[in-house]
Amino acid sequence: MDAWVDGDLADELERQLDDLLAELDSAWVEPELQPEFASNESFRRYHRRNGKRWQLACVLRERPDLAAALASRVLAAVVCDEDVAANRQLIEPVLTAVGRRRVQEYLISVVSSGPLLQRVCAVRAWYWSQAVLMYESPQALTGGQPTTGSRAQDDEVADLRGWYRAACLTAFVECDHDATREWLARGFILDESYYPASLHRRVAAARAIAESDPVRFKELILKTTDGTNLAAIRPADDR
Repeated sequence: MDAWVDGDLADELERQLDDLLAELDSAWVEPELQPEFASNESFRRYHRRNGKRWQLACVLRERPDLAAALASRVLAAVVCDEDVAANRQLIEPVLTAVGRRRVQEYLISVVSSGPLLQRVCAVRAWYWSQAVLMYESPQALTGGQPTTGSRAQDDEVADLRGWYRAACLTAFVECDHDATREWLARGFILDESYYPASLHRRVAAARAIAESDPVRFKELILKTTDGTNLAAIRPADDR
């Protein structure tokens, strides 16, 4: 199998950004760069994609109706976005417009059946798609007592966490590309109690793969939580 590297989807992402900006009649003009940067074509492409992503995100945030109408196309761009931080710019307005469930169902479908690098991008995007359990204080966090509102938001997609976990597990076992497996490993845990009995053999198969390369998959082997919950303490000025 041919290996992929980060950057393989850069041109496809930019094409999709261009199409969406054209759909929104939001022309993007490349700003002038200082000479030392302008002569670096790689930097210019990176800077150009960042600018287009940001402009598209601004339009979508201001027009949730358009974000809802274009949600499928925006999500298709998200799973071509290899930037583990900037990809949230497009995820967040779609979450607002169509809800967490639709976004997460799309990401799960890509993990289950998408091309390898898009599966990786879906795993990277999943982080930003999650509900955040908010706590009023460090003591509430230690005691496992999130706010009622954040618990409700998290409960609304609790079933999808199980689907995502199972999708990452299955994709990990069926994949024979280690770099992809490293990312898929972030989405599941080698603990049968997290899965129905029908998936226990798959958990055993995943464990065998991980233990055959214990350096690469050390974190997966040692993992005690599945990593599908985010938590934060509410800022004092927001209480």
